[in-house]
Amino acid sequence: TDRVARRLSEAFRGKTTRKIYWAAVAGAPEPKTGTIRFGLVKAPGHGRGGEGEKMICIHPAKVDKTEGAKRATTDYFTLHILGQRVSWVALVPITGRTHQLRAHMAEIGNPIIGDGKYGGSSQENMGDGWGAQLGGEISRKLHLHARQISFDHPISGKRITLTAPLPEHMKRTWDLLDWHEGDVPADPFEDLK
Repeated sequence: TDRVARRLSEAFRGKTTRKIYWAAVAGAPEPKTGTIRFGLVKAPGHGRGGEGEKMICIHPAKVDKTEGAKRATTDYFTLHILGQRVSWVALVPITGRTHQLRAHMAEIGNPIIGDGKYGGSSQENMGDGWGAQLGGEISRKLHLHARQISFDHPISGKRITLTAPLPEHMKRTWDLLDWHEGDVPADPFEDLK
C-alpha cells in the first residue's frame, strides 16, 4: 500500500492531473475566457509562521528580474454573469503557487467574493470600491471551491474524475443568485482544446 500511496501522490503532482475550481467573483471578467500569466512574489513583512502572508503579482516580463518571483499561470472561463456585478467562473491553476487563484483574479479586477486579503476595497476593481463583499445575504466566507480533480489511476492507468459538492456557504449564494450546477459544463475548458 505504500507503493500505491507513493504512486498516487506522484499522479497528483503529474502533468496529467487537472484541478478545476469554481469561484464567485466581483464584476465580469473581460475577456470572458483567458489565461492569466502574472508571476507571484511574497510581500515583505508577513508573520513568522507565514500568517498574514500575501502574494504580489508581477508582470510576466519582470518575473526573471524580480528576486523570489515565480511564474504562475491560471486559465479562467466565465460560466455565468449577473448584471456585471458578480460572475461564476471556472479556474484551472496550471501552476500551483500559494494564493495563486486569489491573487490572479484580484489582479485582473475581479477578486473572489469574500476574499478579505486580496479583495479589499483599496483594489482598483470592478466592484466600485465594495471590494469582494456583496453584502446582504451573501456569506463573507471565501467563495472558492475545489470542484473537480482528474488524474490517471496509478495502477490501472484509467482516468479518474472526482467531483466535490459546493460547500454550504457557496450553495446558499448559488441558490440566492439562481445559479444551478447542472446548467454548466463539468469541464468548460474541454471544448477550447
